Amino acid sequence: MAHPPFRAGAEVEITSPIHRLRGTLFPGRIVAPSRRKPNSFLVEYRTLVAPSDAGRPSRPYREEVPVGLLRPAPPAEAEAGPGPGGRGFRLGDAVDAFLNGGWWEGAITKELKSARFMVYFRCVKREYRFDAAELRLHREWVNGNWAPPFEDEGEDGDGDGDGEEVTSTMGEKSGDVFRIAKGVFTRGALVEVRSDEDGLQGAWFAATIINKVAKNQFFIEYQTLRAEDNSSEYLREQVAASHMRPYPPETFVVDPYERNASVDALYNEGWWEGTVERVLDGMQYQIYFKGTEDRMVCHHSELRLHQDWVNGKWVMSS
Repeated sequence: MAHPPFRAGAEVEITSPIHRLRGTLFPGRIVAPSRRKPNSFLVEYRTLVAPSDAGRPSRPYREEVPVGLLRPAPPAEAEAGPGPGGRGFRLGDAVDAFLNGGWWEGAITKELKSARFMVYFRCVKREYRFDAAELRLHREWVNGNWAPPFEDEGEDGDGDGDGEEVTSTMGEKSGDVFRIAKGVFTRGALVEVRSDEDGLQGAWFAATIINKVAKNQFFIEYQTLRAEDNSSEYLREQVAASHMRPYPPETFVVDPYERNASVDALYNEGWWEGTVERVLDGMQYQIYFKGTEDRMVCHHSELRLHQDWVNGKWVMSS
Protein backbone atom coordinates (compact mmCIF):
# COMPACT_ATOMS: atom_id res chain seq x y z
CA MET A 1 0.00 0.00 0.00
CA ALA A 2 1.37 3.41 -0.95
CA HIS A 3 1.25 6.04 1.76
CA PRO A 4 0.62 9.72 0.98
CA PRO A 5 3.44 12.21 1.55
CA PHE A 6 2.72 13.85 4.90
CA ARG A 7 4.04 17.39 5.32
CA ALA A 8 4.57 19.37 8.52
CA GLY A 9 1.28 20.88 9.62
CA ALA A 10 -0.90 18.41 7.69
CA GLU A 11 -4.09 17.40 9.46
CA VAL A 12 -4.24 13.64 10.00
CA GLU A 13 -5.99 10.91 11.96
CA ILE A 14 -3.87 8.60 14.09
CA THR A 15 -4.70 4.98 14.84
CA SER A 16 -3.85 4.23 18.44
CA PRO A 17 -1.13 1.59 18.96
CA ILE A 18 -2.52 0.87 22.46
CA HIS A 19 -4.33 -2.50 22.54
CA ARG A 20 -7.36 -1.22 24.49
CA LEU A 21 -7.78 1.63 22.00
CA ARG A 22 -6.94 -0.34 18.87
CA GLY A 23 -8.93 0.94 15.92
CA THR A 24 -9.71 4.32 17.48
CA LEU A 25 -8.83 7.30 15.29
CA PHE A 26 -7.58 10.45 17.02
CA PRO A 27 -7.38 13.81 15.22
CA GLY A 28 -3.93 15.39 15.10
CA ARG A 29 -1.33 17.08 12.94
CA ILE A 30 2.10 16.27 11.57
CA VAL A 31 4.89 18.10 13.43
CA ALA A 32 7.88 16.73 11.51
CA PRO A 33 9.39 13.52 10.13
CA SER A 34 11.03 11.41 12.82
CA ARG A 35 14.80 11.82 13.08
CA ARG A 36 15.23 8.50 14.86
CA LYS A 37 12.78 6.11 13.22
CA PRO A 38 12.47 5.53 9.47
CA ASN A 39 8.98 5.89 7.95
CA SER A 40 7.70 7.53 11.13
CA PHE A 41 6.46 10.99 12.05
CA LEU A 42 6.25 13.14 15.17
CA VAL A 43 2.57 13.93 15.62
CA GLU A 44 0.62 16.22 17.95
CA TYR A 45 -2.83 15.11 19.09
CA ARG A 46 -5.72 17.56 19.00
CA THR A 47 -7.70 15.99 21.83
CA LEU A 48 -5.09 14.29 24.06
CA VAL A 49 -2.93 16.18 26.56
CA ALA A 50 0.43 15.23 27.99
CA PRO A 51 0.83 14.59 31.73
CA SER A 52 2.08 17.71 33.53
CA ASP A 53 3.37 18.58 36.96
CA ALA A 54 1.13 20.44 39.36
CA GLY A 55 0.97 24.13 38.50
CA ARG A 56 2.20 23.72 34.95
CA PRO A 57 -0.17 24.28 32.04
CA SER A 58 -1.11 21.19 30.06
CA ARG A 59 0.05 20.83 26.47
CA PRO A 60 -0.99 18.62 23.56
CA TYR A 61 0.41 15.11 23.67
CA ARG A 62 3.13 14.31 21.12
CA GLU A 63 4.66 11.02 20.06
CA GLU A 64 6.36 9.35 17.12
CA VAL A 65 4.20 6.92 15.16
CA PRO A 66 4.87 4.82 12.05
CA VAL A 67 3.32 5.99 8.80
CA GLY A 68 1.12 2.88 8.74
CA LEU A 69 -0.88 4.30 11.67
CA LEU A 70 -1.60 7.58 9.86
CA ARG A 71 -4.18 8.64 7.32
CA PRO A 72 -5.28 12.06 6.03
CA ALA A 73 -8.08 13.75 7.92
CA PRO A 74 -11.27 13.08 5.93
CA PRO A 75 -12.75 16.14 4.22
CA ALA A 76 -15.71 17.87 5.82
CA GLU A 77 -19.06 16.69 4.56
CA ALA A 78 -22.61 17.91 4.83
CA GLU A 79 -24.22 17.01 8.13
CA ALA A 80 -26.03 13.71 7.77
CA GLY A 81 -29.72 14.37 8.13
CA PRO A 82 -33.09 14.05 6.45
CA GLY A 83 -32.73 17.26 4.44
CA PRO A 84 -31.08 17.78 1.05
CA GLY A 85 -27.69 18.51 2.61
CA GLY A 86 -27.04 14.98 3.85
CA ARG A 87 -27.72 11.32 3.17
CA GLY A 88 -29.04 10.62 6.66
CA PHE A 89 -28.15 7.77 8.99
CA ARG A 90 -29.97 4.44 8.75
CA LEU A 91 -30.32 1.34 10.87
CA GLY A 92 -27.29 -0.88 10.30
CA ASP A 93 -25.02 1.90 9.00
CA ALA A 94 -21.33 1.54 9.80
CA VAL A 95 -20.40 4.79 11.53
CA ASP A 96 -17.66 6.45 13.53
CA ALA A 97 -18.78 7.95 16.85
CA PHE A 98 -16.79 10.68 18.61
CA LEU A 99 -16.10 9.55 22.19
CA ASN A 100 -13.33 10.40 24.64
CA GLY A 101 -11.42 12.45 22.07
CA GLY A 102 -11.42 9.87 19.27
CA TRP A 103 -13.52 8.28 16.56
CA TRP A 104 -14.70 4.74 17.36
CA GLU A 105 -16.11 2.41 14.70
CA GLY A 106 -19.57 1.02 15.40
CA ALA A 107 -22.95 0.24 13.88
CA ILE A 108 -26.31 1.95 14.33
CA THR A 109 -28.69 -0.43 16.07
CA LYS A 110 -31.66 1.85 16.76
CA GLU A 111 -33.10 5.22 15.76
CA LEU A 112 -34.28 7.41 18.63
CA LYS A 113 -36.15 10.70 18.67
CA SER A 114 -34.51 14.13 18.17
CA ALA A 115 -31.82 12.87 15.74
CA ARG A 116 -30.28 10.47 18.24
CA PHE A 117 -29.08 6.93 17.64
CA MET A 118 -27.93 3.87 19.55
CA VAL A 119 -24.54 2.65 18.36
CA TYR A 120 -23.04 -0.76 19.13
CA PHE A 121 -19.25 -1.11 19.48
CA ARG A 122 -18.02 -4.63 18.85
CA CYS A 123 -14.60 -3.83 20.37
CA VAL A 124 -16.12 -3.36 23.84
CA LYS A 125 -19.40 -5.24 23.31
CA ARG A 126 -21.40 -2.22 24.44
CA GLU A 127 -24.13 0.03 23.05
CA TYR A 128 -24.25 3.83 23.63
CA ARG A 129 -26.48 6.75 22.64
CA PHE A 130 -25.20 9.55 20.37
CA ASP A 131 -26.51 12.70 18.75
CA ALA A 132 -26.29 12.80 14.95
CA ALA A 133 -23.68 15.58 15.25
CA GLU A 134 -21.37 13.11 17.05
CA LEU A 135 -21.48 10.59 14.20
CA ARG A 136 -20.06 10.27 10.71
CA LEU A 137 -20.31 7.51 8.13
CA HIS A 138 -17.40 5.09 8.47
CA ARG A 139 -14.84 5.18 5.67
CA GLU A 140 -11.52 3.48 5.04
CA TRP A 141 -8.47 5.04 3.40
CA VAL A 142 -7.49 2.48 0.76
CA ASN A 143 -4.73 3.01 -1.80
CA GLY A 144 -5.07 6.77 -1.68
CA ASN A 145 -8.87 6.83 -1.92
CA TRP A 146 -11.79 6.97 0.49
CA ALA A 147 -14.06 3.91 0.53
CA PRO A 148 -16.91 4.49 0.10
CA PRO A 149 -16.10 7.68 -1.84
CA PHE A 150 -17.64 10.95 -0.67
CA GLU A 151 -19.10 11.86 -4.05
CA ASP A 152 -21.24 8.68 -4.12
CA GLU A 153 -23.12 9.43 -0.93
CA GLY A 154 -26.19 10.88 -2.60
CA GLU A 155 -26.63 7.94 -4.97
CA ASP A 156 -28.15 5.68 -2.34
CA GLY A 157 -30.05 8.35 -0.47
CA ASP A 158 -33.39 7.42 -2.05
CA GLY A 159 -33.69 4.27 0.00
CA ASP A 160 -34.20 2.00 -3.02
CA GLY A 161 -31.69 -0.64 -1.96
CA ASP A 162 -31.84 -4.31 -2.79
CA GLY A 163 -31.71 -5.47 0.82
CA GLU A 164 -34.70 -6.00 3.07
CA GLU A 165 -35.70 -2.99 5.13
CA VAL A 166 -35.50 -3.64 8.85
CA THR A 167 -36.50 -1.54 11.81
CA SER A 168 -35.99 -1.61 15.54
CA THR A 169 -38.86 0.68 16.46
CA MET A 170 -42.39 -0.53 17.10
CA GLY A 171 -45.18 0.01 14.63
CA GLU A 172 -43.21 1.09 11.56
CA LYS A 173 -43.36 -2.31 9.87
CA SER A 174 -45.68 -4.82 11.45
CA GLY A 175 -43.91 -7.82 9.90
CA ASP A 176 -40.74 -7.00 11.83
CA VAL A 177 -42.36 -6.70 15.27
CA PHE A 178 -42.73 -9.85 17.37
CA ARG A 179 -44.84 -9.61 20.52
CA ILE A 180 -44.28 -12.20 23.22
CA ALA A 181 -45.08 -12.48 26.92
CA LYS A 182 -41.77 -10.86 27.89
CA GLY A 183 -42.32 -7.83 25.68
CA VAL A 184 -41.51 -6.91 22.10
CA PHE A 185 -38.58 -8.06 19.98
CA THR A 186 -37.92 -6.64 16.51
CA ARG A 187 -36.02 -7.97 13.54
CA GLY A 188 -32.53 -6.49 13.53
CA ALA A 189 -32.70 -5.53 17.21
CA LEU A 190 -29.70 -6.00 19.46
CA VAL A 191 -30.42 -8.40 22.33
CA GLU A 192 -28.59 -10.52 24.88
CA VAL A 193 -28.87 -14.30 24.91
CA ARG A 194 -28.28 -16.51 27.95
CA SER A 195 -26.27 -19.65 27.35
CA ASP A 196 -26.92 -23.07 28.91
CA GLU A 197 -23.89 -24.74 27.35
CA ASP A 198 -21.41 -26.46 29.66
CA GLY A 199 -18.97 -23.91 31.00
CA LEU A 200 -21.07 -20.96 29.83
CA GLN A 201 -24.15 -21.28 32.05
CA GLY A 202 -25.47 -17.91 33.17
CA ALA A 203 -23.38 -15.81 30.80
CA TRP A 204 -25.10 -13.28 28.50
CA PHE A 205 -23.92 -12.77 24.93
CA ALA A 206 -24.79 -9.92 22.54
CA ALA A 207 -26.74 -11.01 19.44
CA THR A 208 -28.95 -9.66 16.66
CA ILE A 209 -32.42 -11.00 15.86
CA ILE A 210 -32.61 -12.29 12.30
CA ASN A 211 -36.17 -13.59 12.31
CA LYS A 212 -38.89 -15.36 14.26
CA VAL A 213 -39.00 -19.04 13.27
CA ALA A 214 -41.70 -20.47 15.57
CA LYS A 215 -43.79 -19.58 18.58
CA ASN A 216 -41.41 -18.00 21.11
CA GLN A 217 -38.43 -19.13 19.02
CA PHE A 218 -35.99 -16.81 17.25
CA PHE A 219 -33.11 -17.19 14.84
CA ILE A 220 -30.24 -14.98 16.01
CA GLU A 221 -26.64 -14.14 15.09
CA TYR A 222 -24.15 -13.61 17.89
CA GLN A 223 -22.03 -10.46 17.88
CA THR A 224 -18.94 -12.07 19.45
CA LEU A 225 -19.18 -15.89 19.16
CA ARG A 226 -17.71 -17.41 16.02
CA ALA A 227 -19.28 -20.31 14.12
CA GLU A 228 -16.00 -22.23 14.40
CA ASP A 229 -12.51 -21.54 15.67
CA ASN A 230 -10.66 -19.17 13.30
CA SER A 231 -13.87 -18.64 11.34
CA SER A 232 -14.73 -15.20 9.99
CA GLU A 233 -18.46 -15.88 10.38
CA TYR A 234 -20.44 -15.37 13.55
CA LEU A 235 -22.47 -18.17 15.09
CA ARG A 236 -26.17 -18.34 14.20
CA GLU A 237 -28.68 -20.49 16.03
CA GLN A 238 -32.28 -20.82 17.13
CA VAL A 239 -33.01 -19.80 20.73
CA ALA A 240 -36.09 -19.63 22.92
CA ALA A 241 -37.50 -16.24 23.89
CA SER A 242 -37.09 -17.27 27.53
CA HIS A 243 -33.32 -17.12 26.96
CA MET A 244 -33.41 -13.61 25.47
CA ARG A 245 -33.69 -10.10 26.82
CA PRO A 246 -33.25 -6.60 25.34
CA TYR A 247 -29.72 -5.25 25.33
CA PRO A 248 -29.17 -3.40 28.64
CA PRO A 249 -29.11 0.41 28.58
CA GLU A 250 -25.78 2.20 28.84
CA THR A 251 -24.39 2.73 32.34
CA PHE A 252 -21.33 4.97 32.40
CA VAL A 253 -19.39 4.43 35.65
CA VAL A 254 -16.55 6.90 36.08
CA ASP A 255 -15.95 6.52 39.82
CA PRO A 256 -14.41 3.29 41.15
CA TYR A 257 -16.77 0.47 42.07
CA GLU A 258 -17.23 -0.09 45.80
CA ARG A 259 -16.75 -3.36 47.63
CA ASN A 260 -19.78 -5.71 47.38
CA ALA A 261 -21.10 -3.90 44.27
CA SER A 262 -23.07 -6.15 41.91
CA VAL A 263 -21.44 -6.10 38.48
CA ASP A 264 -21.22 -7.99 35.21
CA ALA A 265 -17.71 -8.91 34.09
CA LEU A 266 -16.70 -9.31 30.44
CA TYR A 267 -14.96 -12.68 30.00
CA ASN A 268 -14.77 -15.12 27.08
CA GLU A 269 -16.93 -12.78 24.94
CA GLY A 270 -19.83 -12.80 27.44
CA TRP A 271 -21.08 -10.96 30.53
CA TRP A 272 -20.96 -12.87 33.84
CA GLU A 273 -22.71 -11.75 37.04
CA GLY A 274 -20.39 -11.24 40.00
CA THR A 275 -19.60 -9.19 43.09
CA VAL A 276 -16.68 -6.87 43.80
CA GLU A 277 -14.80 -8.70 46.53
CA ARG A 278 -11.70 -6.48 46.69
CA VAL A 279 -10.77 -3.09 45.26
CA LEU A 280 -7.20 -3.20 43.91
CA ASP A 281 -4.77 -0.60 42.61
CA GLY A 282 -4.79 0.55 39.01
CA MET A 283 -8.60 0.52 38.62
CA GLN A 284 -8.67 -3.26 39.04
CA TYR A 285 -10.95 -5.43 41.13
CA GLN A 286 -11.16 -8.98 42.41
CA ILE A 287 -14.55 -10.30 41.32
CA TYR A 288 -16.31 -13.26 42.96
CA PHE A 289 -18.68 -15.35 40.85
CA LYS A 290 -21.21 -17.07 43.09
CA GLY A 291 -22.46 -19.39 40.36
CA THR A 292 -19.09 -21.04 39.85
CA GLU A 293 -17.36 -19.96 43.09
CA ASP A 294 -14.52 -18.62 40.93
CA ARG A 295 -12.54 -15.42 41.42
CA MET A 296 -10.92 -13.24 38.77
CA VAL A 297 -9.17 -9.88 38.58
CA CYS A 298 -10.87 -7.48 36.15
CA HIS A 299 -10.08 -3.98 34.97
CA HIS A 300 -12.65 -1.20 35.41
CA SER A 301 -13.26 -1.16 31.64
CA GLU A 302 -14.28 -4.83 31.73
CA LEU A 303 -17.15 -4.26 34.17
CA ARG A 304 -20.65 -2.84 34.04
CA LEU A 305 -23.31 -2.39 36.72
CA HIS A 306 -25.51 -5.47 37.02
CA GLN A 307 -29.12 -5.08 35.90
CA ASP A 308 -32.01 -7.54 35.74
CA TRP A 309 -34.85 -7.52 33.18
CA VAL A 310 -37.97 -7.89 35.36
CA ASN A 311 -41.56 -7.53 34.07
CA GLY A 312 -40.49 -5.50 31.06
CA LYS A 313 -38.24 -3.12 33.03
CA TRP A 314 -34.56 -2.91 33.90
CA VAL A 315 -33.93 -3.18 37.64
CA MET A 316 -30.58 -2.10 39.08
CA SER A 317 -29.23 -4.43 41.76
CA SER A 318 -28.85 -2.78 45.17
